[in-house]
Amino acid sequence: RGQLQIMSRSPSGSPPPTPSQSPVPQKAGYQSPPCICGSVPLASLSANTLADSLGVSPLYKQQDSARWNAAAQVYHNSRAHSPTQDGQFQFSPDGVAENMWVNPQQLVTNFIHRSSAVRTPLSLEDIANMNRRRHIQEGGLVKNEAGGPLELEAIAAVHELSHEVRDISVSEMLPRTSDLIFVNVKTQEGQPYTLELTLKGWRIASSHTDCMNGDYTKVDLHTRYFRNARELLSFISPDHATRFNECLATKLNELAANESTCVNAS
Repeated sequence: RGQLQIMSRSPSGSPPPTPSQSPVPQKAGYQSPPCICGSVPLASLSANTLADSLGVSPLYKQQDSARWNAAAQVYHNSRAHSPTQDGQFQFSPDGVAENMWVNPQQLVTNFIHRSSAVRTPLSLEDIANMNRRRHIQEGGLVKNEAGGPLELEAIAAVHELSHEVRDISVSEMLPRTSDLIFVNVKTQEGQPYTLELTLKGWRIASSHTDCMNGDYTKVDLHTRYFRNARELLSFISPDHATRFNECLATKLNELAANESTCVNAS
């Protein structure tokens, strides 16, 4: 029994999964997910998820899970607010609270009640602008208790650009910290890239998937920073919107043809 307990506390060598569930309770100054052992079959749990739920995973993993959960909650809550609701969804660049990123609830409150220029729901451009401004004001490091500003931007980018590329996801292989996230993307043209996200912005890390090594013959390509993910996508895939529209039109035509066939058959 003692052996099993020691083994369960051993840190896992695999990268932590991106959390996608609800807010997490406080524990020793940090948030950790609630125990889910009673509601989810053990066979369906990964070692990392089970360790998180039991609160026995390494502290850095608990912090990582808390940041992603907080960011996911902020993004979900922001998109649940309609532009037609009473009160503007506003954000004043000059009135940023020093502890704005402390917790998701405070973030949502600030986003909704303290702005004048940001649309609702939050867009990836809005989040990117706030992070770039944060970089200018505070530098490139993010405190562990900062609530996940980069995680929030990565979630927004993956969500909003998924229909404009063949594939996009946060890398599970490369390092993932509070101030550095890598995102894999495959453009409509089929070209893969690994994108690096920091508070400074987005840059092309590599022309391969899950790779941090750039092409030394294309230094300019890897040293250029973009303000947001959409701006970078427009650079590496200028026709992505056109191609998406063409694919959408083709799909709609196929659906219309199938519907006509069904009507005629009946």
